[in-house]
Amino acid sequence: MARMELPAEALDWLAVWRGVRGLVLAGDLGLPRRLTAAGHTLFALTDDVTLAGRLGALDKVTPLVARPEAIPADPCQFEVAFAHQNLHRFDLSQALPQLARVLRPGGCLSASYLVRDDTVPWVRRLAALQRRYGPMAMRGHDGHASLEALAGSKYFADVEERAFRVWQRIGRDDLLSLVTAQPLAANLTPEQLDQLLGQVGELYDGAVRPGEALRLPFQLLGVRAWVDHAELTAPVQPPDSALSIPL
Repeated sequence: MARMELPAEALDWLAVWRGVRGLVLAGDLGLPRRLTAAGHTLFALTDDVTLAGRLGALDKVTPLVARPEAIPADPCQFEVAFAHQNLHRFDLSQALPQLARVLRPGGCLSASYLVRDDTVPWVRRLAALQRRYGPMAMRGHDGHASLEALAGSKYFADVEERAFRVWQRIGRDDLLSLVTAQPLAANLTPEQLDQLLGQVGELYDGAVRPGEALRLPFQLLGVRAWVDHAELTAPVQPPDSALSIPL
């Protein structure tokens, strides 16, 4: 199954402006590549030294080996900070004031999560089928509850929310592999797993049109949180010069 790409409309909404100086909390190369291809210049923050080396090989990306709880940059350096699928991994009580500090006045933190959309009938049937074998099947915690922290943060005065529908083509073998990779599968006997996979295969065959593949629906949940420097404990003054980050 191919890697799922963020819709261009969603990427533009999260970036706000053209040609921004951005800070991305990097979990992989995917988002930095998409943002630089769209014309943005990035500093990529990661505590993974290996990933930092790979990020440094990308055009218009400068890696910073650090965590968002302690960002090695002067105040007001970035127009937008990006976090995709990883905001929940950080201590937001420390990371949010740090992100606010390095954003320019009028800047924002753009955070997003891809979550499965279970409103489509065949996906509901898939979930019900798996829950015959384990009641917690397909009840994953995607971390997107961390977006609520932005709405309640004193460091971000206004929060905008938007959802984008994303479809992922999925073949029969892809779906069987997806079910096999679920935590539920590890708790089943070989006979139970074979039975479950047979039922999933029947569900797929009954839902797909001849010669086509099913589409697995997701939603991209996006938040733009606009910075408010008034609540920072130390005064923040934008530098007179352009971008300046001591490394």
